[in-house]
Amino acid sequence: MTRTDCLEALARLYEFLDGELDAADAAAVRHHMEVCAGCYPFLQFCGSFQDALHRAAKGQPAAPPELRQRIASLLRNEGLKPHNH
Repeated sequence: MTRTDCLEALARLYEFLDGELDAADAAAVRHHMEVCAGCYPFLQFCGSFQDALHRAAKGQPAAPPELRQRIASLLRNEGLKPHNH
């Protein structure tokens, strides 16, 4: 991913926040988020939301890896579907 537009950056935002992107993709998403006035507030919101979830889950048992993989797969697939509004 060399140049990243808003749709690409937003689609990969949680992967970025979770540290799941390779160095080049993470740098592209980070750069876009830092320079795009429309996306930066969303990065701030999602980062804060993720921090709040981590604080709320502290001390809670972790979900089994199979469940985490299934949820991640469902979320990825949902992100690819067009929305009919």
